[in-house]
Amino acid sequence: MEKSIKNIWDESFISEKSLIAPKVNNLYNQKSKSIIHRIRRIYEFDNKGLIPMAVLTFVFLTVISEVVIGAYSALLILGLYFFNKKLLSRFKTLDIKSDTLTYLKEYRSITVSITKATKKLFVFILPLAVLSIFVIAFFMKEQSFLSKYISEDMSFLQAFSIGLIIAVIISIICNAVYAISTQLVYGTLFSKLDDIITEMETLKN
Repeated sequence: MEKSIKNIWDESFISEKSLIAPKVNNLYNQKSKSIIHRIRRIYEFDNKGLIPMAVLTFVFLTVISEVVIGAYSALLILGLYFFNKKLLSRFKTLDIKSDTLTYLKEYRSITVSITKATKKLFVFILPLAVLSIFVIAFFMKEQSFLSKYISEDMSFLQAFSIGLIIAVIISIICNAVYAISTQLVYGTLFSKLDDIITEMETLKN
């Protein structure tokens, strides 16, 4: 990704006919490069942060005698890391030989698809993962943290229902948290990128 962006701007692939003047070309050139670089850095930083999170989760749960749950949780987090890595690989499919406006529109389209995919992950997959942890903990019983809350006569359906309610609550919370965090972290950058695309389309027309 880094090499691709460098090639795009360093080799000046922008067509002079696409904008009014070379000076305008350079202006949008630098603005676009800066914004895309920052978005990429944040994406990569967020994703790489999942690796130490997985390690810390496993260590913490192991310390409190939840080895199985800890290992399972760590694997789920690592799964999220590889899922995000695959999403970010979409940027490599961009055609670096296209003009700047086309490249930026395709880049923005990919960021939108990543945002939607990640939102679905947090709203649906994460709660299901929590529910699965609840199910595993139920069958472990005495060896699980749920042993304090599950009575001997509680059926699997009752325990599953409680887990499902918790999963729904987590889904609602995740939806709100994801919307707010995405706006705080990426909102301004996405807005600036949209403004550049709009301005370039206006000038081109």
